[in-house]
Amino acid sequence: MSNLSLMIRREIWPLAKPFVIARGSRSETEVVQVTIAQGVLFGLGECVPTPRFGESVSGVIDAIESIRDKLITFSGELSQCRQQLQHWLPAGAARNALDCALWDLAAKAEQTSVAQQLSLIEPKNITTVQTISIDSPENMGKAAALLKNLPLLKIKLNEELVLERLNAVHENAPKAKLLIDANESWNIVLLEHVAKSIKHLPIVLIEQPLKANQDEILKGKSFSVPIGADESCHTCSDIPYLAQRYDVINIKLDKCGGLTEGVQMAKLAKSNGLQVMVGCMVGTSLSMAPGLILATQASYVDLDAPLLIKVDRPFGLQINNGNIKNLPVELWGHP
Repeated sequence: MSNLSLMIRREIWPLAKPFVIARGSRSETEVVQVTIAQGVLFGLGECVPTPRFGESVSGVIDAIESIRDKLITFSGELSQCRQQLQHWLPAGAARNALDCALWDLAAKAEQTSVAQQLSLIEPKNITTVQTISIDSPENMGKAAALLKNLPLLKIKLNEELVLERLNAVHENAPKAKLLIDANESWNIVLLEHVAKSIKHLPIVLIEQPLKANQDEILKGKSFSVPIGADESCHTCSDIPYLAQRYDVINIKLDKCGGLTEGVQMAKLAKSNGLQVMVGCMVGTSLSMAPGLILATQASYVDLDAPLLIKVDRPFGLQINNGNIKNLPVELWGHP
């Protein structure tokens, strides 16, 4: 294998409107894009550094730069380079961008798609949630009315006005199933109260209700609605613990450090009796593309971030009424 070259770029993407979750609001998203080239071929990867996990854009760029020499002088196969990468960097956004770029480069070098390399089916007609940010019950109801024909809505909540907000959404989108995401903002008392109070609503999942370091209390408890782990779930090593406390894990490539780890997590989760959700940070379609490979293995898919961005990348995902038609060959993961 000839030597690789590496290019790193930080990018700011304005959002269509402010995105509000329990931890705060934002009007833009900042990503790191990497390009790994080998001769005339190149692979792309994107990551979204997350302050919740101690990440910053500059810190992620520094982490990538710290292994530049190892990467560009590596002389083995691309698959071997991916395996080495798992040891060079810890799980997180920096490793994710590089891992996904190496997968994309391999698709071009080996003239076979990433899905085929992993012996997975090509993603087609994938149903994704569409997200409603935290707002007043009235405004969340208005947002739901615009999405009333979608099959599944993800409702961002904090600890306030939980039932009022959910009822407003349901009244305005009565046919849609609802997935709650509390982003660690509840305590066990509120969780138990909400679980008993939502039986009239089509709730399919409550995602990360408790703080990640306070979920020990979930062991041995059962609820009328499945409980999902997001901020509590990072890599394969978390799964035995989570399997005793949760029903679903949310695999995000920016948390686990790339598609290589994500594929292993999906297999391990299922062998431990957990359902799989594939999620995302607020990135462009380039961030979503590797997650779409995993979406074929998931019970729940949350890859709607491109809809939150004012203008997406060229050859972005086409998302219509909650349906992602396919993974565009020009975007990522194909020869």
